[in-house]
Order: sequence, then C-alpha cells, then structure tokens
Amino acid sequence: MSATNRLDLDLTELGEMATNAALLKTPAERLQALTAVFAECGERANAYYCPDMAAGDLVRWVAMDFQISRKSAREMEFANA
Repeated sequence: MSATNRLDLDLTELGEMATNAALLKTPAERLQALTAVFAECGERANAYYCPDMAAGDLVRWVAMDFQISRKSAREMEFANA
C-alpha cells in the first residue's frame, strides 16, 4: 500500500474513532476513548518513514475531528433542551 493511501485510510479510521469518542455521554468516557485513539495514532505512526512527525500529524487531525464533532454534539444538545 502506498504511503498516501495508508495516510488516507488512517485519517479516515482514526477520524471515525475520534467522532465516536466525542459522542459519548460522560467526560470520563470521552477521555478514555480519546486516549485510546491517541495510542492508536502512535501505533499507526510506526508504519511511516518518520514516526515522530507522523504521530504528531495524526494526533493533530484526530484532535480536530474530535473538537468539530464535540462542538456539533453540544449544539444539538442545546437545541434540544
């Protein structure tokens, strides 16, 4: 698999994991799930030429996905209240 395809697949899968973490009910559950996603970022980064840089990039994208999903979830909670 090419590096570009691997990156696309990793970003898609990790983004889905981050989105699912953002939709959990309690902060403790979200923290636990997001910690697992960050650990997965570190594991997947080992497949790239520069694992340190790859890990940083993967975590950055995962954090953005989490923040966007969490913001959407909070807006829906307030709209339904």
